[in-house]
Amino acid sequence: MPGNKREIGSEKERIAGAWLEKKGHRILEYNFRTRMAEADVISLDGDTYVFTEVKYRRTLMQGHPLEAVTAAKQRRIRMAALYYLEDHGLSPDTTAIRFDVIGILGEELTHVENAF
Repeated sequence: MPGNKREIGSEKERIAGAWLEKKGHRILEYNFRTRMAEADVISLDGDTYVFTEVKYRRTLMQGHPLEAVTAAKQRRIRMAALYYLEDHGLSPDTTAIRFDVIGILGEELTHVENAF
């Protein structure tokens, strides 16, 4: 098992990416980061750009992973989406986008489409 949080996070993001691919998404990028924002997984679901936050908890001791996507985190993900679209020459006014969350609790994965 990976030893540090970053390694564990990367592993869980890859698991989430594989899940999205099984659902028909095309993965565009993992860990898109700017100075102030980040998106864990960016994919295309048809013609919709999907920005997916992935949260992992081994147990419920720290709460369910889906509960960890706070309003502040949502703002940072939205900011990352705007940076991504701009960086790729896409307009947020004419590009279909969606924000999903994948929570992984132990080995159980929960995918919430249009989470926010």
